[in-house]
Amino acid sequence: MEMEEGFIHPITLFIFGFLFSQGLNLSPVAATSTIRLGDELNSTSQLVSNDGVFTLGFFSIEATNYSYLGIWYTKDDQSRRVWVANPNTPIKNNSGVLRMDTAGRLVITAGGTTIVVVSDKSGANAAATLEDNGNFILADETGKRTLWQSFDHPTNVLLPGMKLGFNRSTGQNWTLTSWLSDNLPSTGAFTLSWEPTIDSASGQLAIHRRGELYWTSGLLEGQKFVYMPILNSDIMEYHYKLRQVFDENGNYFTFDAITGSFLMWTLLPEGNILDGGNTNFYISPADFVMGISWIMGV
Repeated sequence: MEMEEGFIHPITLFIFGFLFSQGLNLSPVAATSTIRLGDELNSTSQLVSNDGVFTLGFFSIEATNYSYLGIWYTKDDQSRRVWVANPNTPIKNNSGVLRMDTAGRLVITAGGTTIVVVSDKSGANAAATLEDNGNFILADETGKRTLWQSFDHPTNVLLPGMKLGFNRSTGQNWTLTSWLSDNLPSTGAFTLSWEPTIDSASGQLAIHRRGELYWTSGLLEGQKFVYMPILNSDIMEYHYKLRQVFDENGNYFTFDAITGSFLMWTLLPEGNILDGGNTNFYISPADFVMGISWIMGV
């Protein structure tokens, strides 16, 4: 029996449709927020927090052959990194792999050799999860006990919920350290810390340049610092809720976000603090306050 040109037999359509539905999946592989023993993360894969707020993955620096493991806001078109796992140990030629070793530690390897131990703690049945607040947490899945978290090892960015200060019971000290330059995450000249008063009733932010005091915010009074008039002022697009917490275990400063997106305070290579949200205000113009302008990273 002759068939008209262009005619496709119904059985052919049925078979094609069945094979298409069974063998070809057009939807992308679902992103995961967690890495476990046996999993690997390389330059072509990423972790994404449950609601898609943050991404963790390897990134490269332009004009170099180096890559780093970092965290950033997923939808930030400026791709600003809020945390870097290996600022002083760059990986060559995108060869880095994040994996969990048999001891339950997070490590970065290259060519099968461990280059960086990301987490200094380990545990059986451990898993590391990127949370929607930007914290990368290694926890024991059996006891749900936190073994290690990136919020305890800040680099140059303070996110809402992160801390500056200290914990007496654990010996933990939270400070920010600037990058060497805008394109080099390695250790720079400036640190940002929290300095409580003797009676712990208040405190101030302090920037040091290679150990020497460079700038202070003035004491925290309510929702303002004395020498940070722009912060929480009417000219800012959004405000923060500033908090000091102190008890027998320690003393620290933190802030919560009230409004805004891509919220972060960044300690810049030249010693300023940049409010990195939509407005990009310098909330601590340190060079202006001190009357000094430093070359970045020096």
